[in-house]
Amino acid sequence: MALTITIDGNDQTESVVFKSFRKTDNLNAQVDTCEFRIRKYGSLTYVPAIGEEVVVEKDSTRIFGGAIARLTETVEASKILTYQVECVDYSQYLKRQLVTERYENTTVAAIVADLIGTYTSDGFTAANATSTLAIESISFNRLSVADCLQKLAEAISYVWYVDYDKDIHFYPRNSEHAPFDLSDTGGKHIYDSLEIVEDLSQVRNSITVQGGEAVSGSARTEYHSGDGTRAQFPLTNKFNEKPTITVGGVAQTVGVEYLDDDASFDVMWNFNEKYIRFTAGNVPASGTNNIEIAGTYLYPIVVSVPAPASQAVYGTYEFAITDKSIGSQAEAIARAQAELTSYSATLYEGRFRTYEDGLRSGQVITIASPQRGRTIEVLIQSVSAEMRDPLGEQLEYSVRFATLRSIGIIAYLQGQLRSKEVIVDDEEVLLNYYPFEDDIGFTDSFAAPVATSPPYRWGTARWGFSTWSSTAP
Repeated sequence: MALTITIDGNDQTESVVFKSFRKTDNLNAQVDTCEFRIRKYGSLTYVPAIGEEVVVEKDSTRIFGGAIARLTETVEASKILTYQVECVDYSQYLKRQLVTERYENTTVAAIVADLIGTYTSDGFTAANATSTLAIESISFNRLSVADCLQKLAEAISYVWYVDYDKDIHFYPRNSEHAPFDLSDTGGKHIYDSLEIVEDLSQVRNSITVQGGEAVSGSARTEYHSGDGTRAQFPLTNKFNEKPTITVGGVAQTVGVEYLDDDASFDVMWNFNEKYIRFTAGNVPASGTNNIEIAGTYLYPIVVSVPAPASQAVYGTYEFAITDKSIGSQAEAIARAQAELTSYSATLYEGRFRTYEDGLRSGQVITIASPQRGRTIEVLIQSVSAEMRDPLGEQLEYSVRFATLRSIGIIAYLQGQLRSKEVIVDDEEVLLNYYPFEDDIGFTDSFAAPVATSPPYRWGTARWGFSTWSSTAP
């Protein structure tokens, strides 16, 4: 069955030059495009216009939906006009209105549904945005709906796109699988079109992660010797809470420097500058190690995780990550392992051509080739379609792919989200200004004028230092 192209609700297939048809499906939220030529001559009188809706179907299955974004008119012959029609997908309609909104303690699905329901009016739905992940707080300040969806997706490591039926898909990265895989004998691709490039440039197989600070599992004690005059003593450890302090075995009351009053405590503790200071009248007497400071302390989180198997093949490639939000050694190790999952092996990219329908960007496809000696999972980056025959019967697809190089990182981040609330731009102040219309009316009246008759008389006037006046005749 041939391709059908409907423009502004009318079938204009007859006016389309089929060999000119091109369609590109780009990764996730990137805009999909479609272009073709239309001829106007004889009984074919249709002239396309900017903004008209375009729907393309193949075998009654919609393969593109969007709007005309650009037109180029040329003269092909004395009585033939040609229009190069360039279209963008329905995401164009998600850029019309700006959103000023804050959502608190709301699920992802509810946020997407509210954005679509409140700020769009073109028949969009959110049937494929079903995540129940809770967002504690997220704000959108003068962003388009498309930008809001992108901001929300980046906050939770999801992706989104609008399909050709105007439905929003919002889902974890790398979780949609292609309708078929590739093999040497499967017949799903043009056999000699498969090209695989192996890349060593991003290999990382020894990961050092520097996180934040963790609380020690046991207490530590420091000792100082008093001399009867010294009041301030430095601390080697950064205690995470007020330490226990004794002098000569006698417990001291401990306050926090700059927060508590000296008169109420024997000794003041400074967390940031790591010292203690005895208050007036409480300076320790002379003694050897007579001052004891004990408590749990903070220590910096630094871990190094190698990938010996990768190092044996490629040599050692070190990489460092600094993430102060990491609060334990176990979390730092998990972060390093996620990086190794993504980068300890070489990366792949490549392309192939196929006549099979159903592939789209963002899908995961497996390439299993005994002849090539490799089985790899890759992510489809783009799918471009061209008409193979002048009658519009067969499309040929060019598919570009790359390694799932971020799959380990994504799994790690999604795991963290299950135990942490998501807060984005919590301090941002949002202002909604709503103009209003009002009417006001008033009336006025003037008293009837009073007429006088000449002659007229001046009153008194001041001129410089003198006063002049006139009197009635």
